[in-house]
Amino acid sequence: MRPSLYLLSLLGATTTAFTANIRTKNSDVVSLTQETFHGFMEEHDLVLANFYAPWCRHSRNLAPKFEQAATGLKNDNIPLVKIDCTREERLCSDFAIGAYPTLNVFRGPESHEPYHGSRRAES
Repeated sequence: MRPSLYLLSLLGATTTAFTANIRTKNSDVVSLTQETFHGFMEEHDLVLANFYAPWCRHSRNLAPKFEQAATGLKNDNIPLVKIDCTREERLCSDFAIGAYPTLNVFRGPESHEPYHGSRRAES
């Protein structure tokens, strides 16, 4: 199966070497900031980004499923990243993020599209 199809099917089924990137302990999801975002996107052909707010109930519900998807896609070199819009307001504004969570598929820093697939585990 092609990696991009695998990404979408895994997310549908489970969801609702840039050193400045932050991986929290025991997490396969990479936290990006304004300073690390563009460099990371330039280094990876395909990335799924979760623009979230920690206070948002929907963002909190998505988090464990997003972690599970990141672990499943790690060996395919398809990173899943998260951007905290309460801390990275400018970055989220640059991508016109108006609701949380917002998932975007990136193919480089300038080429992105919204992910409209299912976010439900039973799908």
